[in-house]
Amino acid sequence: MAQPPDPNSPPQPWLWMDVSTSYRARSGQMNGTLRVEHSIATALSEAIAPELRFCRYDPLRRDYVPVAYAPNLGAKPVAAAPKQQRASLLASIKPFGKKIERAIRTQVRGAAAPLFRKMSGGEGLPPAGGAGEVLLLAGENWSRVDYAAVARMRRERGTKVAAVCQDFIPVVAPQFFADGEFVTQFDAYAQFLIRECDLVVSISDSTSADVRAYAQRHGGVRGALEVVHLGADLVAPKAAARPQALTDAQAKRFVISVSTIQSRKNFDLLYHLWRRLTEEGTPDLPTLVMVGQPGFGSSDLLWQISHDPVTASSILHLPRVGDEELAWLYQHCAFTLYPSFYEGWGLPVSESLAFGKYCLASNTSSLPEAGAGLAGHLDPLDFAAWRDAVLDLIRSPAHLAVHEAAIRANYRPVTWAQSARRMAEALRSLSARPASAGN
Repeated sequence: MAQPPDPNSPPQPWLWMDVSTSYRARSGQMNGTLRVEHSIATALSEAIAPELRFCRYDPLRRDYVPVAYAPNLGAKPVAAAPKQQRASLLASIKPFGKKIERAIRTQVRGAAAPLFRKMSGGEGLPPAGGAGEVLLLAGENWSRVDYAAVARMRRERGTKVAAVCQDFIPVVAPQFFADGEFVTQFDAYAQFLIRECDLVVSISDSTSADVRAYAQRHGGVRGALEVVHLGADLVAPKAAARPQALTDAQAKRFVISVSTIQSRKNFDLLYHLWRRLTEEGTPDLPTLVMVGQPGFGSSDLLWQISHDPVTASSILHLPRVGDEELAWLYQHCAFTLYPSFYEGWGLPVSESLAFGKYCLASNTSSLPEAGAGLAGHLDPLDFAAWRDAVLDLIRSPAHLAVHEAAIRANYRPVTWAQSARRMAEALRSLSARPASAGN
């Protein structure tokens, strides 16, 4: 006769978190997606450690394998080292080279997979502990998830699948992406979210609305949709350090805009605005410090900035900044700017508020959510509005001080502990749900 479960027995693991993105990036650069996966893994570990295990996708086995812990990425820089300019011919053939490389790699892995599975024998996931097993995908799901492997887990183990959706930008605004193949790939991921996932966790109401709108156009959504705001309680480094590229004169008064330099982020607006203000001889004009690595659509802009004598002393681009330097920039800047056209959340806005700094941001997508009623929000296409708002902050330190006082008094960021508890609740609810016929 079966014995009832002992209520005093320790909780059993039921949640697998895929940390493949972090595992692959152990020797690479930090980016927003990595920060999110790493932060979720850390926060869930602290919240439900006995119930959580980690896994990664093994491309040679074409299956998931357990890992003892999530890789520690805390010391990584936030941007890559600047690359040297390449000849235009090399730049034009590089995408084709990557496609050939991927094709060869896929063929080799496909041929070798049976041999590696046989050689690695017992390295796969242990048998499922019960009907409530859940797989959480929180990294670069659009490009790295093997949907066949996930389907096999659902079919053979009864695993339910939850995915964190950080944004839906390639679907909503595909014009901001260089590679049409990537947009097609992301659409396949979007189909996976609405047709195969038992739970889709969006990080903002705006992104959740994007998912719902897409689902309505494609026959509905299979699983549940939840919104879980990510933590914004930043862990300040033990010691902040001024970037060496920042001169003494620039360090006295500057503003920052933190993001990968790409067309979607609308740095063109900031360049032209600072150029106009410099030409006009604006008194006490702070240096505009652009913090981020070059991305799609940035080459012409960065070339103009690096060759423009008008902005030579009023705009500085820092392509590589560590956590200590980024903290120093936030601590000492006058205010921050984020004129992006579209976001899934807007981490730089949250970071700015967490450091007590006022942010002028766009009024699109999720950015008003990130601003929490304490940031300024403007049309990203309204040059005159941005000019007036920047000049007001420059000319009226008292006005800026009022904003900063409001931030100190009222900003209460969602902590990663709160975010983890909310996510754990949603995942537990999924775990307890009866398996559907499709599982």
